[in-house]
Amino acid sequence: MAKIYDHTHQKDIPTESIAAYLAEHGVHYEFWPVESAPEALRRQDSLTPAEQQAILGAFGASIARISKERGYISHDLIVLNPNSTANLEELLKNFERTHIHTEDEVRFIVDGEGIFTLTRNGDTFSVTVTAGDLISVPEGTPHYFTLTDVRNVKAVRLFQTKEGWVAIYQDEEPVQA
Repeated sequence: MAKIYDHTHQKDIPTESIAAYLAEHGVHYEFWPVESAPEALRRQDSLTPAEQQAILGAFGASIARISKERGYISHDLIVLNPNSTANLEELLKNFERTHIHTEDEVRFIVDGEGIFTLTRNGDTFSVTVTAGDLISVPEGTPHYFTLTDVRNVKAVRLFQTKEGWVAIYQDEEPVQA
């Protein structure tokens, strides 16, 4: 389950208050059990396109439900780790810069962990997401993402547009990854 550190008030948010805290800040959060996908695929560093489709298929009903409810029209699976992502450090440089999007940034963590740091409603807070966590960073929210020391994340990305992940940095052109 996600963990939250509120930088503005310099405190950890208790586990039982995480969903309420995120809701108060306009961030959608759900927990999906990951056991529907084979553990071997969840833990594997590199995935073939067929293996990626197997993971996406395992969460097909949940993806269809949330897509219908929230207007997502496409999705994919991203795998970030030093063993399978040749340009990991370059990708992370883009993700680790504060940016916004013109749509929600939605991630469901299949394996591994990462940290989203957001500024919403005057508060800056970090959300450490792990397997089973789904987070939706609202459109226009300044934020950035990084990996934890585990240096691995496998996540389903859901999009409201066909363009996919497009970041808008202050005074710069949008960057797509």
